[in-house]
Order: sequence, then structure tokens, then C-alpha cells
Amino acid sequence: MIKTSNYIRTICEIGMFAAIGFVLDELQGILSKGLFINGGSIGFAMIAVIIIGFRRGWLPAILTGLIMGLFDIATSAYIIHPAQLFLDYILPYAFVGLGCLFKIPFDKTDDKKKKIMWLSIATLVGGIAKFFSHYLAGVIFWSDPSGFAWNLTNVNVYLYCFIYNIAFIGPSIIISGALLILVYLRVPSIFNVNSIKTEEPQRDNLKIFDYAFNSTLLVGGLFCFIWYLIDYIKSFAIYKENGTIDYSFNPDSMLIFILALFLIVLAVLSFIRIKKGKYSELFGSSVALSIILMSLIYDISRLIRMYVKGKDPKIYWIWFIVAIVISLLFARIVIYFAVNKKKEINESNQQA
Repeated sequence: MIKTSNYIRTICEIGMFAAIGFVLDELQGILSKGLFINGGSIGFAMIAVIIIGFRRGWLPAILTGLIMGLFDIATSAYIIHPAQLFLDYILPYAFVGLGCLFKIPFDKTDDKKKKIMWLSIATLVGGIAKFFSHYLAGVIFWSDPSGFAWNLTNVNVYLYCFIYNIAFIGPSIIISGALLILVYLRVPSIFNVNSIKTEEPQRDNLKIFDYAFNSTLLVGGLFCFIWYLIDYIKSFAIYKENGTIDYSFNPDSMLIFILALFLIVLAVLSFIRIKKGKYSELFGSSVALSIILMSLIYDISRLIRMYVKGKDPKIYWIWFIVAIVISLLFARIVIYFAVNKKKEINESNQQA
């Protein structure tokens, strides 16, 4: 049976780049604190989406951007309407992934200057798409002149939203583009992935471990999903402030039940693969490791935010230690299965 490992690697990379991009977004938010009173920040978090897009394609890039948006909601969302939630938080980084459609001409050329050109165009297009998402949110939901920044209360709402959003997205496009070009010149291999196909022997006997491992993921995922979804619902509140409707919720509960949902989906897919005789322990453990690392990187960003805001970070240090221990455990499992899989494949090839 011909089987590719790219599927596993792509899922893991989506999780890792989303988490890295989220941390970069958090850092740029802290560094730009006070500059943009209505939200937004100058930074280079877009590079996480662009890099995975040029490695894996536009769809993984969009998924990475969507996960970054969900993380963003879980930490610092200011929501006044469901549509504004999508335009300001969920969609912007996903739209950056549209620039990765230029991966096709990028891969077809061997000319270094042309590759840099396509990389720059992708960053520009992705940044512009992100700009329009924020711009629409501004025009539709932030049109009250009394809330305009920089004493621009007399400016037309369409012009104001253009000035405000381009003020942070424009520099972000330039910085991200420059960094991506630098990364390409120094480590060009990061933008390319060679497909790895291996001959994998058909499994005749299903191991009890397969069921036990995935049952643990399913039960744990269901418990965390139900528990923290209830906690999230309990913490959710709607109130009016200065004539506008605002929402309040527990961001940590939201993140945990989303990650738990990923675990449930992983377990269900794994049981389907077990039934078909196509299950690989490497698949389950690798994706589980990716989810745990996403949680770990989220926790690091929360630690940074707690220290910046002068709040008690104790719970996040506990989270950090637990996540480190579990990550190391799953990393060891992944290495074990990877080594065994390689031995099985080599033995199968020798017999053939």
C-alpha cells in the first residue's frame, strides 16, 4: 500500500505555524500598545501564514489563519456584532492565505529574482486582503466619529477607516515582505517540501494499544469539551457600555473546548482508519503532539500578557509545566513510532 507522510506533516505544521503566528501577533500587539486605540498593531505575524502557504499550499495557509483568528478571539477580542467578529478576528489572517495562490508560479521558476518577486506579491496581496477585512468592519461597525483616533473626528468615515487601517497594515506588509525575503535568501529550503512516499506493509492484526490510545483521546476530549463549553457559556455575558453592546467571556475556556474538539475529531478519524486497517500510530500521536504544542505556545503568550498587565500568572505557569511534560511524553511516543515505522518499511522493502 502506497502511503504518504505529507498528510501527517501538514496537519502538524498547520498547528505549529498557527501557534507561532499567534505568539507573533500577541507580541506585536504588546509592542504597538497605545499606538492604535481602536485595535490593530504593526508587526510580522503574517509571515507564519505565508511560509506554510508556500510550503503546503493556499488551503493549509487559510486554515492556519483561521486558527490564529480563533486564538486571537480567545485572548483579546472586542466584539460588538457577530459579523464584526468574523471581519475583525476570524477572517483577516485567513485572507492572508489567499496570497499563497502565487505558490504555483513560485514553484515553477528557478530564477531567484522571480521567486522573490512572487513571494513579495503574495505578501502584498495577502496584506491587502487582510486590510479590506478590517476596512469593511470599520466602515460598518466603527462609523461613530466620536470614537475616531488621532483627533480625526471631522474626517469622512470611509477615508478615516482607510487611514487608520493602512497605518498599521501598510508597515506590516513591508516588514513581513522584507523578513520573508531575508528568510528566503538565508534558508530557501523552508519554502519547499519534498513529497515523501513510502511502501508501508498492510497490517493484519490490530493492536489493543490502537483502541486504548484513541479511546483515551476521545474520552478526554469529550470530558474537556463538555466541561469547558459549560464553563464558557456560564462566563458569557452581554452588557452595554457607552451606548454600545459588549461581550465578556472566559478566553481560556474557549481555547480549551476548541482544542478538545480537535481531539474528538482526531479520535473519530483514527477509529475510522483502524476499522479500514489503515491506522498508523504515528498519525495519531503526531497530531496529538501538534495540538498539545498549540496549547503550550498559547500558554506562553498568556504568560507574557499576564506580566505585561501585572496580573497573577500562577495558573499559566502550572499550565506551562503540565504542557511541557505532556509534550515531552508525546514527542517520545512520536519518535518511537517513527523509528519502528522506518524499520517495518525497510523490512518490507527487503522482503519484496
